[in-house]
Amino acid sequence: MKRLVLLALICALALSACAVPHKRDDLSPEKTAARMPEVTAVFNEYRKVRNTAIELLDAKPLSIVESGPVLAIDTGSFEVSQRLAKTQKQDTGSVEVTDVQTPRFGRYPLWFFAVVRDADAGVNRVQIFERQTAVEPWLLVASPETLADTPIPAIRKEGSEALTVKPDDGVGMSMSATEAAKAYARTLADADSSAAGTVADDSFIKQMRTTAENNSKLEGVKFSQSWGNEPVKYVLRTSDGGALAFVTLLRLDTYEVRDGLTVSWPEGTPQQAFLSSGISSSGKLRYYHQVLLYIPGGNDKPRAIGQYGGVVSADSQ
Repeated sequence: MKRLVLLALICALALSACAVPHKRDDLSPEKTAARMPEVTAVFNEYRKVRNTAIELLDAKPLSIVESGPVLAIDTGSFEVSQRLAKTQKQDTGSVEVTDVQTPRFGRYPLWFFAVVRDADAGVNRVQIFERQTAVEPWLLVASPETLADTPIPAIRKEGSEALTVKPDDGVGMSMSATEAAKAYARTLADADSSAAGTVADDSFIKQMRTTAENNSKLEGVKFSQSWGNEPVKYVLRTSDGGALAFVTLLRLDTYEVRDGLTVSWPEGTPQQAFLSSGISSSGKLRYYHQVLLYIPGGNDKPRAIGQYGGVVSADSQ
C-alpha cells in the first residue's frame, strides 16, 4: 500500500526581541526588524532544545517553541518513533536563515515570516512565528517545506516592512486567500467539483489523488477521504500583486473493512505505528497538512509550492 511519507521535522525558534512593544497590548507596538545574527543564534539555541527532545524521544520540550498543527505533526512523528522503538536523527547539519520579514501590526498577536535553508535535506522551510502577547514567547505555527530549487515569490515591502493581506481580500487576484483555501480543499475532496477548475492541478494534489486511488483499490475495503481547511490567518503580499498564504488542511482517511478481512500497513510506516493491529471493521487516520499556497497577481490559478504534514491521530474498531 502506498503511504504518505512524513516529511523531515523542522526547526523552530523562540525569538526574544523581534518587536519592542508598549506596556499595554492594546496599543500599537513599535517594531524593529529581526537582525540576522540574532535570529541565527536563536535557531542554534532551538536546535539544542530539539536535540534534547530527540535524545529523550519525547516531543514535550517542543511545546515551548511550537504551537498548533506544527506541534501536532511533530508530536505525531515522535509518537511513531516511540511505538516503533526507533530513534530520530539529531539536528547536527547546518541551516541558514536566508530571509526574515516583519510586517507592521497595530495590536497583538504579532507574527513574522522566515525562510530557512536546510542544505542537507535539500529543502527550504518557509515559516511563520507568532507571539500572542508581550509576555509570551514566539512560537512556530507554520512551516511548509519547498524543494531547494523551488522559487519562493518575493514579498512586497513598504519601506523595510512586509505587507500583509487580509484573508478575504482578493483585489488584484483570481480569488482571496480564504476562497483559495476553500477551493483547494474542495478540489482535494472531489476532483469533479466545480472548484477543481479554479486551482492549479499541482504536484501535491496529484500525490494525494494517487494515494486515495491506491487505497480505493484495496479488495474488500470501502475507502473514503475527506478534506477541510482551517481559517486562513497568515497572508503576505507578493511583489507581483499576488499573495502567499499559509493554509492548514485537515485530512481524514476512513476505511470500512468487509467481515473476515484485516487491513494492515508495512512495518515501520506511520500508519502501522498508529494502527499496529490493523483494521478489521472500521478505522480512521487523521492528518494535518500545512500548504504554502501561492496566488499570483492577475487571473492565474492558485497553486501549492510547498507542504508539511503527517498523521496526527488514529482509531479503529
